[in-house]
Parts: sequence; C-alpha cells; structure tokens
Amino acid sequence: MPINAGYEFFNAEKAYLEATSIDQKISCLEEMIRTAPKHKSSENFVAGLKTRLKKLIEKKEKSKKTGKSSIRGIKKEGYQVVLVGFSNSGKSSILVKLTNAHSKISPVKFTTKSSQPGTLYYQGYHLQIIEVPAIESEFFDSGIINTADLILIIITKLEEYQRIIPYLSKATNNRLLIINKSDLLDSNQIRKLEETLRSKKLRGIVVSSITNHNIENLKRELIKDISYIRIYTKEPGKPHSPNPIMLPLHSTIKDVAESIRKGFSSQVKESRITGPSSKFSNQKTGLSHELKDLDIVEFHTK
Repeated sequence: MPINAGYEFFNAEKAYLEATSIDQKISCLEEMIRTAPKHKSSENFVAGLKTRLKKLIEKKEKSKKTGKSSIRGIKKEGYQVVLVGFSNSGKSSILVKLTNAHSKISPVKFTTKSSQPGTLYYQGYHLQIIEVPAIESEFFDSGIINTADLILIIITKLEEYQRIIPYLSKATNNRLLIINKSDLLDSNQIRKLEETLRSKKLRGIVVSSITNHNIENLKRELIKDISYIRIYTKEPGKPHSPNPIMLPLHSTIKDVAESIRKGFSSQVKESRITGPSSKFSNQKTGLSHELKDLDIVEFHTK
C-alpha cells in the first residue's frame, strides 16, 4: 500500500473491503485507482489495482445469466441510439429531453433497473433512443451497446470517460461524448471544456438537461451519421404525407411499396417521383428506381 495516499484513497479502500457486491467493489476500485498516488514507487501497486478491476469486470460479465437481459422485449426499430454512463450522470434526464419517454428521474443511485426506450422525432427522422441501467449497476447489460448504431456516453466530468472505456471494449459503433450538467459551470469553464474536447480530438458536446443548454445542437448532432433517407408518399391528387418513411441508403421504389404493406409492390401499376432523384417533377419511374433523401413517391395501383 502506498504510504503517502490521501484520505480519499483510504475511504475508497475501506468501502471496497466492506462491499458486498461486485458492482460496489468495481466502483470502489475505480475510486481507489483514481485517488492513488501517481509516482514511480506506486506504479506496481496501481497496476495491481487495475488488474483486480479487470478481473472483477470479467467476472461480472461471466456471471450474467442467459435470459436475464434488461433489454428483453425492446425490438430494434430503425436507427438505434443507446445512452450509457454512471449512476446520477443524467441519462434519464437526457432521455426525457430528447424523446417522448417518461423515464423516472431521481437523485437516488441506480434508479434505472431496466432499459428505457423512447423515440426522437427530428427533421423527419425518428430515432429509437434507449437508456440502459448505470454501468456500475448489477442490472447493466452490454448486449444492446454492441448492436446499437450510436453510443451516447453521458458523463459529468471529462475524467469519467476513461473509466467507461473498459465497458465498451466490444463495441465498434460510433460514439458521441455528452458532458452533462453544464448548469453547474460558468461560461469560462464551459469554454475551456469545449477547447479540451477539440484538443483531444474527442467528438463531444457540453449540455444541460436542466437549462436545455445545447439540447437542440445535440439533436442536430445525432442525425449527422444516419445512413437512412426520408421518403414521402402521396396519393394522386392529394398532398404528400406529413411524416416520411425512413429507409436505408440505396433503397428503391419497390422498397417503399413493401414498407407500406408486404406485397403492395405487385399492385403498383405506375409510380411517379418528385425530388432529388427525379429529372423533373412527377417523373414516371419503375420499381427499381433508386431514391434519394426527401424524394416524394406517388403510387398508382392496378
């Protein structure tokens, strides 16, 4: 044990020795590593703590029973975004600000015990956004993180980011760092934080779910990576539908028809296109015509 460790380290060590669950031990070990002295003579000691932490995380993953997933019943629908972070980072508040969800918000740790889904409707896109239980919670399940299109990493301090990385070791998807609770910072602190993000080349945004600072910018950032197109449909002689259909890039008119109803493409006698993929308004096209974002498709049936 490093003889010149501070009171924060010894408090964390005491909590670790008294911990009764893997989640508590992991949380305490992370605090011990954070507060341990950083000098030459303590390198081996800190390395030992990190090894112990790694083994606990691996043990936690292996101990999860099949069928106990916290995301059971949530079907992936289109573009999926998952919110991850420590307890009390503001994940639930962010979910409520972005979507139609009614997630429980509480200062009590580990309030979220199962994954909470919501839908963000923005500029014609609809994104499925899911909040998972805190990563240090016994209810945390990494399965959905590995399959989502985008991970939103919710933190309140930049140093928390490195503590979350081990939990994302198998995830290869895009990531966006969200530093929440900017309402606790002054304008100069926010500016320095944003400069740090740029200097470290981290894709991130500083927000507040209390004051709504940068929430609209966050929504705009979420749709930057979407590899989907928005297609409007219309009936002859009527305005196009107010809500577009979201389809993958390179989709065709046949894909639009089948998304309306399976087998509907066989009933199409004629289709017309107005928009970016057409040479002129109301252009006649076949079912194999490849569409572009914001095209309007009109179907004539047999």
